[in-house]
Amino acid sequence: MSNKKNETVIIKRYDEAGGHAHHGGGWKVAYADFMTAMMAFFLLLWILAASDEEKLRGLANYFTPTLSDSGAASDAAADLRPLTAPGVMTGGVENTGTIKAPSFGRDNPMMVFDSRLRDRPAEVIVEYADEPEPSKTPDPAKAEDPSNPADVLAAQEADTRRREIDRMAEEIADRITSDAGLRDLARNVRLEKSDGALTVQVLDQDERSLFETGSSEISEKTRKLLEAIGGVIASQSEPVEIVGHTDAATYDAATGYSNWELSADRANATRRMLMEAGISSARFMRISGVADTQPINTMDLFAPENRRISIKLLYQAE
Repeated sequence: MSNKKNETVIIKRYDEAGGHAHHGGGWKVAYADFMTAMMAFFLLLWILAASDEEKLRGLANYFTPTLSDSGAASDAAADLRPLTAPGVMTGGVENTGTIKAPSFGRDNPMMVFDSRLRDRPAEVIVEYADEPEPSKTPDPAKAEDPSNPADVLAAQEADTRRREIDRMAEEIADRITSDAGLRDLARNVRLEKSDGALTVQVLDQDERSLFETGSSEISEKTRKLLEAIGGVIASQSEPVEIVGHTDAATYDAATGYSNWELSADRANATRRMLMEAGISSARFMRISGVADTQPINTMDLFAPENRRISIKLLYQAE
C-alpha cells in the first residue's frame, strides 16, 4: 500500500489577465455599432413620419436614377434628366429605346413604402374656384335694386345655377364612388365649381396613368371613367369645353411632335369618348390643347397631376 503522505502535489496556476475569448471586450464594440445603426434607422423612420408629402416627393426625386445629356451618369443637380431614351417622354414605353427605365415606384417612388401616399379611401376632390374680389367702391349704377324685377330675376337665376352645379358635382362623384370598378380612380377626378361652370379635371395620379405614355390612346379604365362622366353630363344641355394638358417632359425636336399636338390629340380623343357616352357634337364649343402652359403643380413641372383633361360644363357664358 503506497504512502500518500509522500506523493507530490502539483498545483496549476492560470494567468487571469489573459482570460478566454468570450470574456474579452470585442463584443462590446460590435454591440455599440449595432446600437448606433439602430439609432440611425429609427431616426430615419422619425424623419419620414414627420415629413409632408412634398418633402417626401423631393427626397424620392433625389434618389431617382438620372442621366446627363451625354448619356453618362451625372451627379450635378443642374444636369439631371429623367432616365429614359432620347425622344421618349418621362416614364416612357417599356419597349422603346435602349435604356430600361425602372417601373417599380416610377411615377411616385415614395408611395412604395409610405402608407400615407397609398391606401387612401375613394374620394372625389371637390374644389371651389376663387371668386373675383368685389370692388371696394361699388358702382351705384350696377348696384342691385331689390325692387327691380330684373335684379330679382337675375338673383333667382344665379341661385338656381349654383344649385344645379352642386347637384351635378354630387351626381358625378356618386356615380364614380358607387361603382366598384371605378372606385380606385376616384382620386383621379377633381371637381371645381364656380358661379358659372363646373369643371371636371381628370388627371394622372401616382401610378394611375390615364393615357399611354406619349400617346393619345386611352387606357381601358380611363375609357370607363369617361363613359361614366359623359353619361351624367349627357342628361344636361349646357355647352361643353375640353382642354388637354401635359407635363413638361418633351420629345426629341427631330420628331416634330410636341406637347401641343399631344395635348390637342388627347382632348379630341376625350371628345370622341364623350360623344359615345351620348353627348351631342353640337354641345362642344371648344376643343383645345395647351401643352404644359397651365400646370397644377408649379413646384414640379413633371408631376403626374399636370397631365390631365379638363371637361368644363358651361352654365353661363364667360
